[in-house]
Amino acid sequence: MKKISKLIFITSLISGIIFAQDDFKRVGKSGFGFLKISPSARAAGMGDAFTAIADDVTTIFYNPAGLTNLDKFVFNFNHTDWIVNSSIISGAIAKPFGRNGAIGLSIVKFDTEDFEETTVLDPEGTGRMIDAGDVALALAYAIQLTDNLSFGFKGQYLEEKIDIDKATAITADFSTYYRTGFRDLTLAMIMKNFGPEAKFLSDKFKLPLYFNVNTAMSLIGSKGSPFQWLVSVESAFATDYRDRYHLGTEMWIADMIALRGGYKFYYDTEDWTIGAGLKLGIGSRKVIIDISYSNFVEYFDPPLRFSIGGSF
Repeated sequence: MKKISKLIFITSLISGIIFAQDDFKRVGKSGFGFLKISPSARAAGMGDAFTAIADDVTTIFYNPAGLTNLDKFVFNFNHTDWIVNSSIISGAIAKPFGRNGAIGLSIVKFDTEDFEETTVLDPEGTGRMIDAGDVALALAYAIQLTDNLSFGFKGQYLEEKIDIDKATAITADFSTYYRTGFRDLTLAMIMKNFGPEAKFLSDKFKLPLYFNVNTAMSLIGSKGSPFQWLVSVESAFATDYRDRYHLGTEMWIADMIALRGGYKFYYDTEDWTIGAGLKLGIGSRKVIIDISYSNFVEYFDPPLRFSIGGSF
């Protein structure tokens, strides 16, 4: 136990040193910006304070180590109406694998509305339409090392395309999930999007590398009880924006209806979030429907997210 605690402390300290740079120098220094957009309606409704909750298949997007919390085959589909007529569609499947492990697959697709090509000679448009978009394909594996500690890894292929030109990259996520055994108190950490620089045409750019530390705890009840109220607090350190913080809460009523709320600190456009969920069960099979709303401070219409998933 002492070795594990020491490892967690050292990892946090090193990451803090890595990301403790001048905020201004970090702004706008990476590509593949769609990786920063939360795909899950449940997580978004909690202000993205989800790394230490990680108890459904969408954990593959936030903390692959949490896949060890799954005890059967699970699936999920998400849709987000994003800004400027763009949208994000994502999906994931996962299942227990081996004695103490779990495996999962995911896809995220970001689409924008086609736009007309403009040139120096035709600043008003040439009449030729251009399409653009991004995609991320991932394979994740998690293993429970002890009764309390799990480790997760995710390898991801990225592609960003504008017309006939594209950039590709390979990234890796490394994460941990620790169960204290006290009131569902969990601690989690993840380093996301670790990989070499990508190249688009002649320009090189860095990936949006960041490190999240999160703790979550049930204040009332526990998972599966008639009433559960949990809170979650998360710190997000990144190489391309200032340090940010997420605060989230979730209440389950009769293990069927969920109410959520959250707040995202130090974001330029986002602040408070709300969400709700409905869990329906038939025997051992379950279907879960989630929706969320994220408030945008100005300029853009607030995004709406919808998720549906299940297990059998």
